[in-house]
Amino acid sequence: MKAVVFPSASQIEIQQVADPRCGEEEVIVEVISTGICGTDIHIYRNEYMSTFPLIPGHEFHGRVVEVGKQVTTLRVGDHVAVDPNLYCGKCSRCRNKQFVQCLNLSVVGVTRDGAFAEYIAVPEKACYALPDGMTNQQAAFVEPLACVVYAMQRLRVYPASRVLIVGAGPMGLLLTQTLRHNGASFIAVTEKQPQRLQLALEMGANAIVSADAEQDQHLAEVSADGFDLVIDATGVPSVIAKSFDYLKAGGQFLQFGVAPMGAKIEIEPYKIFRYDWTILGSFALSYTFQPAIDWLASGAVDVSKLVSHTVPMSQFSEAFNLFSAGQTLKVHIDLQAS
Repeated sequence: MKAVVFPSASQIEIQQVADPRCGEEEVIVEVISTGICGTDIHIYRNEYMSTFPLIPGHEFHGRVVEVGKQVTTLRVGDHVAVDPNLYCGKCSRCRNKQFVQCLNLSVVGVTRDGAFAEYIAVPEKACYALPDGMTNQQAAFVEPLACVVYAMQRLRVYPASRVLIVGAGPMGLLLTQTLRHNGASFIAVTEKQPQRLQLALEMGANAIVSADAEQDQHLAEVSADGFDLVIDATGVPSVIAKSFDYLKAGGQFLQFGVAPMGAKIEIEPYKIFRYDWTILGSFALSYTFQPAIDWLASGAVDVSKLVSHTVPMSQFSEAFNLFSAGQTLKVHIDLQAS
């Protein structure tokens, strides 16, 4: 089969590789489409937990074409999305419901070969059957939205919460929608690109602010005392450090965007102490695929405007470079296209 391969850091090739073999508790999925994620950029730059060579790709869906001898819940032809985070279920963290912190965590497209490929072998337990009528765009957003659902579970969002989302890429725009559903009373979004700011308005933001030299002034105008909740959706260390300036006393800061491993920021510990701040991380997802599927299937979360490019595997390098440069929204690779 053909697959996108990162042979080493900062290299991309389309290679002919061996077809996956189906284990007794696994299924073979013919991949329909896979989304490019910011994490893939960090992997490519050797800023993440991956090793090379690697077939990347973890935001995907497809059709089951083979089932293992011990598979009981899936059949050939089923349309599935796949949770890429494979938990052992046996370690002390799994036994304490800290699944995403599993001591033996394996991640499709990160620590094992992923779904920028024609076929992939995955455990039955990681597959979620998708409802009839779900579009390919929606299906490829199940994994990203599941990450947002997990973030919502980590936060305390109250009916009067005033929220600032820093960054209006695809994930920032998903966060905008879900925070509106979770009861936030006021959502401000800051971003460099005007077209993304306009999308944030369409998706429920109350105020949009350009990330420029006048950002501080404009944010003070929309929320003079700061924000109850500040979420970084950029992963840029300098932006993360600045974002604490907008957090009010008693506020929560959520690090949602993926920063490079080893990056550092400066923050005054006294301010954490003095202002009763809560600082949270949100790594990936943890059994949040089903609510993500339900949100998408019901239309409560709209992803129709979040995909700017859908291209075949042969155009992966060009699309990946555009995405890396911030010149796209979500990019989907159509593995069925020639």
